[in-house]
Amino acid sequence: MLRFIAWRLLFEVCNCRRLLGHGDGRVQYLAFGANLSPDIMRERRIEPLEARYFTLRDHGLRFDHPAARAGCGYASAEPASGESVYGILYTLSERDAARMDFYEMVPVVSRYRRTWVEQDGERLYFYQTNRSTPNLCPTAEYLGYIVNGLHSHPGVDPDYRKRLSQTPTATQGRWVTTYLGERKPRGRSWLEHADCAYRKFTTLLFLKVIYRISPTAVFIRQRP
Repeated sequence: MLRFIAWRLLFEVCNCRRLLGHGDGRVQYLAFGANLSPDIMRERRIEPLEARYFTLRDHGLRFDHPAARAGCGYASAEPASGESVYGILYTLSERDAARMDFYEMVPVVSRYRRTWVEQDGERLYFYQTNRSTPNLCPTAEYLGYIVNGLHSHPGVDPDYRKRLSQTPTATQGRWVTTYLGERKPRGRSWLEHADCAYRKFTTLLFLKVIYRISPTAVFIRQRP
């Protein structure tokens, strides 16, 4: 529990730095999941300084990043010769990029990591899962963010659009007690039940309270 509180406090430090402005540093971030949605970006108060469509070659879109519900997965990009990942290349201030790291649970929790690549004269990063898990599917809502976000992307092959729109979706299952960390095996049954209950409690507390409630983010203003 202490590391989740530390996560929140460090996130607040990033928010406070952003309240002072964007600063001078700039980075290129490729979004290909829910961050394709302008609504998600506004909700997170992430303000791209520039945005354009971009195609990352020799990588493939995978829904192998486990969500908090059984059977559900979020997007990641994995090396795959001949495949492409289509997305939006955002120019972010380093301060907004640091805040995005927290939304994607990179610091402390380490669910995703930044992966840097160079292509077409650009040095950019995207978020890649640290917990690749097979046999996961996106929810219909999550897939909708991607399909709608790529609606006007000029580089997307029509067959790719069709396959993406026909991607099987998952119904949210039970809460996954290993969402925030691997579970250590227990030798006694009552300890196993207690451990599962604690992990479920901390997962719910983190996702519904610690992750969502920020005393400083509400003061971050975006340009109209």
